[in-house]
Amino acid sequence: MIVKKDSLVTEIKKNIQGGNGAPAITHVVGDKILGSKGRMYSRIVLKSKDSIGYHQHVGEREIFYFLSGYGTVKDDEEIMKIGPGDVMVTPDQGYHSIENTGTEDLVFMALILNGDA
Repeated sequence: MIVKKDSLVTEIKKNIQGGNGAPAITHVVGDKILGSKGRMYSRIVLKSKDSIGYHQHVGEREIFYFLSGYGTVKDDEEIMKIGPGDVMVTPDQGYHSIENTGTEDLVFMALILNGDA
């Protein structure tokens, strides 16, 4: 199966989880392809100063793979700087947030997996 880039849908979501700005989320594949294993695989772009607010994942885990740009994440209570090539895994029951603290776009892939998938 090939999913052509022309068929991908990008949505602008303001103030995700109480964060700042309006990140762009390009849905690469959804639950139709992920099935019962997950609910989202997307490319997310945070402009400078944009953020996704601190929130918890329950019954799922989320993996971020950072492609470009720089930012700060809060992983439970630990605050860390991130950049290209870094990976962040938020387990079931875990909390996280992310902020673009750089001057260029912070671009990353986000995968949300259900349960023990």
